[in-house]
Amino acid sequence: MIRLPLLALGLFLIVLSPAEARLPDTPTVEAAIDSILEEGDIAGAVVLVQDAEGRRIITRGVANRQTGAPIPEDAQLRVASIGKVHTAAVIHSLIAEGLISLDDRLADLVAPHWVDGIANAQTATVRQLFTHTSGIADYYDDVWFQTVNTVQGNTPQRTLGYIHGRPAEFPPGEGYGYSNSNYQYLALIAEAVTGERFDALMQARIIGPLNLQATSYNQALEGGDVIHGYGAPDEPERDVYTLIENHGPDGGVFTSASDLADTLTALFSPDGELSELGRLMLSEDIDRGDGRSRVLGPMRIRDPRGLDVVMHGGSIAGYASMALYELNTGMIIIVHLSADRPDLAGQLVRRLLQ
Repeated sequence: MIRLPLLALGLFLIVLSPAEARLPDTPTVEAAIDSILEEGDIAGAVVLVQDAEGRRIITRGVANRQTGAPIPEDAQLRVASIGKVHTAAVIHSLIAEGLISLDDRLADLVAPHWVDGIANAQTATVRQLFTHTSGIADYYDDVWFQTVNTVQGNTPQRTLGYIHGRPAEFPPGEGYGYSNSNYQYLALIAEAVTGERFDALMQARIIGPLNLQATSYNQALEGGDVIHGYGAPDEPERDVYTLIENHGPDGGVFTSASDLADTLTALFSPDGELSELGRLMLSEDIDRGDGRSRVLGPMRIRDPRGLDVVMHGGSIAGYASMALYELNTGMIIIVHLSADRPDLAGQLVRRLLQ
């Protein structure tokens, strides 16, 4: 469902003042998108760019190959792991209230049955869950994919039960390993310390306050979700719209490009409505080399020429997304492709920045 799509993008940007910051004009963006769609034989794309001149949403291709329906600019997107940013914001709101500490042990916050039999779960901390340094095994693998769409919803009973008895990747704090299981645990922590369901917390702390009309959590396939994705393992042409993968705190957010841009702005703009939570996300990081680091939620990339980007990507069968916010200028790029090609999503981001 949510493999690590964050690539070493090699992004370069001469940093300008916010008043001067510019991304390519619309015809240039359209040409770049068309080139990517042709290269990957991809049905369609939604791209949002925001700079000093304002926000533009550009759609190319079709939402459905069978009907030829166009892609609405306000269509909901299956952004997969980008939803971890929303989950991280919820957890940081609880940290800000003193309900959780980064040094708290997972095992001290949740019921014993959630950690029994899960390697490292007895000793991993909240900080290590955020930074993917817990060593807890990732439930999402090729075998999981073969069964994930036969049952509605990726519940913690299913996901954590799947890794029961599996060895840890490394001792807590002694390595780095991207694991969707970490975010399953973060949501369980939030529910334990508040006594509320995570969907209610998401609505009350993120979706509601930001008035995100096209954003939802763990929804059924309906409403604005009209974009058909294509391609599954061993079936590159398959229409995978009906697959059930977007559930849970590690990838259960549906959102429009505009709502996602509003969320990034609220978190990472200096005067954003949720800027306190964004500052908490950026308050610590794990250096991963080449200017990349994992902060307390998303990835951060600092380029020696001046680029300072907060970003996350998402990849599931039939869809790939990437979203970034440039901290110096407030520029935003969001890319959503109707194919599981995070490599091409990253390539398109690079072209737009260069």
